[in-house]
Amino acid sequence: MPNDVWYGADCEMRIGRRASVTTPPASWQSFEFMQLTANPAQEWRERPGIGVPGKRHNTLDPIKPRKGFRRISLELVLDADTRLLPLILRYALGAPAAPTANDDDGDLFDHVWSSGSKAEQYFDIQIRVGANDIRIFRCLTLSNIASQSSGENTQDLDINLSLQGLDWEKVAAFEGGTPTACPDEAPILRALYLVDDVAADNTLTAGFTWARALSEGLFLSPTPTISSNRPNIGGTHTITASFRAVAAAFDDLEEEETVFSAAVRLIGVQPGHGIRFEQPHSMLAPGALPVQGPGMIERSFTSNGHQTPTAPATFITITNDVASYA
Repeated sequence: MPNDVWYGADCEMRIGRRASVTTPPASWQSFEFMQLTANPAQEWRERPGIGVPGKRHNTLDPIKPRKGFRRISLELVLDADTRLLPLILRYALGAPAAPTANDDDGDLFDHVWSSGSKAEQYFDIQIRVGANDIRIFRCLTLSNIASQSSGENTQDLDINLSLQGLDWEKVAAFEGGTPTACPDEAPILRALYLVDDVAADNTLTAGFTWARALSEGLFLSPTPTISSNRPNIGGTHTITASFRAVAAAFDDLEEEETVFSAAVRLIGVQPGHGIRFEQPHSMLAPGALPVQGPGMIERSFTSNGHQTPTAPATFITITNDVASYA
């Protein structure tokens, strides 16, 4: 029987990028996280044959099911960090656009990821729980990235990632030898909600969500696993914000169906560092007008991003002191 107690602080995570869905990682990166919830699943299908009563004890209890395809989903919570987040974005979304210098000294760089890529990107996660319980979650890809900030929680801001995978396995030891060390932390300090690059006053909360639609490749295979998770049409891009004492500017944006740039800018503790979630072409959805009691009125708005002939619906820009994520 178990005679040990496992604590989350005893865990260790490593991530490894795949060159393709069939090519395992060649190297591994040590990775810090706040929380991981893995949900493996394998459907069991009943096949209630009839006609031979002697094969069963009775006619009412279920018979032995057949195992179907394996699926896995993971919910990963990270500290909002300008050196940590781009590592997993590189693995989950591919290489960013060519970095550009962000300052005159040449020691800060902008790394930009954009939505709309058709390329499949996969990576693996190894996690040790307790002393020696090691599991590998294989062929993971991003299905959702989101963040939500309010006044006092900004310094403890989380980035939430939803991942879909193709398989999992329990192993006796870590694969791949010694991993690359986790980078020094560079956490987030403050958050702003921007309209056409101007910070909105009296913002109480701001949140960003990019949900990608994934299409399963259920191809004929000798193994009970899905063959691929391919980006598909139908993703959603939303930015939400709530305000106090909102002027008529947002009413005008809503009523006139104005297209504007909506962004959530996260300001790093390290000078010049930051994370920016942006919808360069966004429109306000109709919002409620709650009037409650004699106190101050608060309003919430949701903007939805869309593409144009020259720009995608979403950009994620991370500014840090790392020269490249090739």
